[in-house]
Amino acid sequence: MDPTPRPRWLIAALAALLAGCAEDAATSPAGLTADGGAGDVVDAPAAPRVRLLVDADRDGVVTDTGDDVAFRASWDAAHGAVFLANVDDDDDDDALDGADDVVNGEEDARDLARVRVAPIANLADDATGRLTLTAPSTPAVRVFRVDEGVWRRVDLEAETLTAAELRAGLELGIEASDFPTAEWAGEVTLALSVTRGDERVGDDRVVLRVAPFVVSSSLDETDHVYATVGAGVFSLARFINDLDAITAADEMPFETIDGLDPDWRERDFGPDVWTQDYMELGWTAMPGGAAPHGMNVVLRTPNTDRPIAAWTRRDFVGPGRGYVWRHSRRYPSARAHDPSLDSFGNLEVIPPYAGHPFGRLFHGNVAARSSDPELRDFLNAQRVQGPVLELDTSWLHVGHVDEFASFIPVDSPRGWKMLIASPRAARAQLQALVAADPANGERVMFEGQRWFYPQDHPMEGRTYPAARTVNSILADEDLMAFNQGDQAHIDLVREALQTEAGLSDDEVIEIPFLMWEIENGQGAAYMPGTVNLLLYGRSVTMPRPHAFAVDGADFMETHLRALMRAEGITAHFAEQWDILHANEGEVHCGTNALRRIPARGAWWEVTR
Repeated sequence: MDPTPRPRWLIAALAALLAGCAEDAATSPAGLTADGGAGDVVDAPAAPRVRLLVDADRDGVVTDTGDDVAFRASWDAAHGAVFLANVDDDDDDDALDGADDVVNGEEDARDLARVRVAPIANLADDATGRLTLTAPSTPAVRVFRVDEGVWRRVDLEAETLTAAELRAGLELGIEASDFPTAEWAGEVTLALSVTRGDERVGDDRVVLRVAPFVVSSSLDETDHVYATVGAGVFSLARFINDLDAITAADEMPFETIDGLDPDWRERDFGPDVWTQDYMELGWTAMPGGAAPHGMNVVLRTPNTDRPIAAWTRRDFVGPGRGYVWRHSRRYPSARAHDPSLDSFGNLEVIPPYAGHPFGRLFHGNVAARSSDPELRDFLNAQRVQGPVLELDTSWLHVGHVDEFASFIPVDSPRGWKMLIASPRAARAQLQALVAADPANGERVMFEGQRWFYPQDHPMEGRTYPAARTVNSILADEDLMAFNQGDQAHIDLVREALQTEAGLSDDEVIEIPFLMWEIENGQGAAYMPGTVNLLLYGRSVTMPRPHAFAVDGADFMETHLRALMRAEGITAHFAEQWDILHANEGEVHCGTNALRRIPARGAWWEVTR
């Protein structure tokens, strides 16, 4: 026992201090006083408690109890407050909401993460409070408060809070103007300090993290489909008509983008039909109770020489629809920048798997042929779907990952399978047809179709027939040798994807088509690349193969329908040879899909 007696006022003060620390570790009570008279004790008033409150338990509600209090100054997979990059335009004034100092109506207010200053009792009239924010200057993070039902921005550099305001409590809202970056992980600390003259009354702080941009998986529920149109372009009209009929039959909303709009039509060129390539669609969200609250977001291609990409800012952005654009001003000299790799057919998502509940991004990129480093840095900074898995696509002329891989939903524990291009399967299929009936060797592939002479060819602008017999294809030693080489490249990227996601061979479906050389050993699909497809729900749209009829039906269509039917998928086929295939692209390249925020979009549970 310590024999040293302690005055009763000191014992009381220590008890109050310990109680305060136990209840609210981030608050330091102050203001306990005692009368200076010898032996006389004056009961001290309860210490003012300074508290900032956030939705730390992520249930969509800010409370003054439980985990909202206990974890308000921490952030991990289970706890911690979230706020949004407010990049939509809820008042349709052509300005992103996070780019100004006002709250643009009730819907915009919903995009603010709430922070409460809890009422502070027993506060002297001459006490004042000061809010400070530890955050980067760029991107801007703004704090707002409600005054008589109206939101206004808090000037953190100049404003103080009065004792009356602190006793009543305040409601604050916080937003960012941008997503995490390579320089900023997205975390901020908001602090409140209350003083009385030179005396520190108390302080508190809360930690929040901005929600990342998440790229939609092709397995996410689809809201509607996009494609680019151009009046008077007959080959494009055939493709659009087929898409219109297919989506109508599936009751899938279909929206077109005018590729000949004077705001972005390039002189001497037709419409930019590559709807997949000039935008990537995704979402961002924060906890909202029963379901996340957030917005769809379009990521614009870094390619600054893509005029139609301006559609993403002019026409896509609106209430609940946001926008982000990342591109380098200068490219590093150490790697050769290839604008083709900045197209978003070259950015895909492996669907969810162990360790990656929102999937993982993959992307074609090699030392000698690089995408925009600003784009790669931005995607990696989002963390949830990263780091981006980089694959070698140097063997492809266009170089996009959608040329060899896609995914479909299936009824299995994993819930999906991978489709992979297979020249080997295509050659074996043709050989089997000839073995079954030698007459099939003289059947004509690609009948009625044509190829276009390339740019700078003496015959540029003219065409030549694509039709060719099966025997002539199989006897083409250069073509077969090239496909053998491309098969080796495909086997390598297949192994990388399978290893990453832990896929068995039974979870990979080979999609047969042959490749051919375009230039300098780089290839593209010779047969229409049917792995390059549009998926929504349990429906896929593939390019029409233009093989020959067996038992009254295109044998490739029959084969592909059977492959998909075995997995519960309905296969459709669209005519796109002249407008897409002959220009080294397919259905996926010419379409896009807006997909809904997953019902359980809890990206914050991903610790990466």
